[in-house]
Amino acid sequence: MLAPDRPRTAASTASRGASVDPVANAALNATYDMAGLRARGGRIVRAIEARRRRLVAERVLRSRPRVVADVGCEDGWMAEAYAAGVGETVLVDLDPAMLARARAKRLPRVRTIEGDAIDPALLTPHAADVVVLSAVLEHLPRPELALKAARSALRAGGRIVVYVPADRPILWAKRLLRATRLSRLVPGVSLDPAPGHVRTFDRASLVRLLAPFGTLEEVVFDPAVLGYAAVVRVA
Repeated sequence: MLAPDRPRTAASTASRGASVDPVANAALNATYDMAGLRARGGRIVRAIEARRRRLVAERVLRSRPRVVADVGCEDGWMAEAYAAGVGETVLVDLDPAMLARARAKRLPRVRTIEGDAIDPALLTPHAADVVVLSAVLEHLPRPELALKAARSALRAGGRIVVYVPADRPILWAKRLLRATRLSRLVPGVSLDPAPGHVRTFDRASLVRLLAPFGTLEEVVFDPAVLGYAAVVRVA
């Protein structure tokens, strides 16, 4: 059993131990609200996002987990693809508004925890079979802290499922869209660098980050989403 459903005072990813300003946090989430992007981005954006969700969900379900913790869960959109197939899903996010939207979906056997991905006390130690970190690590100045917290929450043999965008090809694609005026094909998508991304990953840098935390079972680049999916098995 993971930690009970209770509110927490979340620590800022930029300043460990500082309380999150709920107004500032809501504004930040609105800036890169993926649910909003899917709603306004047109068919191409929705297809790309659906592919990202499949990449993660397939890797979550592959090991037939009983307990999954989805850290940085957005509005529960990712969990929609796998929650019915696992015993319990714990959705974690800094933003209570995101968690409220997730609860409103009434997914089966889902609980929520308000807290920070880098908080080592956020989840009960050795209680989860899979921890999901999808589109999270690129937002953290010290992503290794989130991986350390994830590892401590896993049972022996558990897995961390990671997705990160490949920002360099994404930026190249955005420059191409701007130069060719093809941006009309992806309405609502900013052609500027992604807000909130403080780390940029290629395959080598992602492998270096993940390797200390267990056995790398998979690191794949998906050209359809311009991102990397990875699975780390902890000892």
